[in-house]
Amino acid sequence: MVPLHRLEEMHSASDLWKQNFTEYENVIYDKGIPTMITWNHGGKEVFVEGSWDYWKTKKPLQKSGKDFTIMKVLPSGFYQYRFIVDGEWRNCILVVQESVPEDIESIAAFEPPQSPDSSYNSWPLGSEDFAKEPPSVPPHLYLTLLNKPANMDNPSSLSRPPHVMLNHLYIQKGKSGQPVVALGATCRFRSKYVTVVLYKSSQR
Repeated sequence: MVPLHRLEEMHSASDLWKQNFTEYENVIYDKGIPTMITWNHGGKEVFVEGSWDYWKTKKPLQKSGKDFTIMKVLPSGFYQYRFIVDGEWRNCILVVQESVPEDIESIAAFEPPQSPDSSYNSWPLGSEDFAKEPPSVPPHLYLTLLNKPANMDNPSSLSRPPHVMLNHLYIQKGKSGQPVVALGATCRFRSKYVTVVLYKSSQR
């Protein structure tokens, strides 16, 4: 439980509050920048005086917890001031300035350069592109079931295909000019393999 303040302490705090409230009112009537001055290095009684009024007045700071604060309305500029903490001087320097807009030119220096047109344009294919041989078929794709000889012991049974053969469409290797070609694809369902063969006329 926080103990109640004595009557004289309550009057002192009330006077400090009125003083700070007067400083806040000056924001409306004076042209300046509201500046909060804070002392947080201990002490029982803290005052501040500075070059903003040529060291003419000494203002008490209001205690809030462990900090002492006061609001000043100051024009933009460079100031020297000092705290008087329990009768001892503590010098400080204060710089008050208005918000300065960011330098657009300095920001532009960090923007990435535009990518060249050659990095995303598609050039038309030339005759040398069409003259190239097609890429070689991977050797394991020649192991299609359509080109394997039938098992003489059990012609109705096919060997288990490698997993790389699944879900591909194959054409049976044969002599050119045949009237019919065979197309086949093998799929797996759990532990079962299903091969579908489609016989199609080679004539268009």
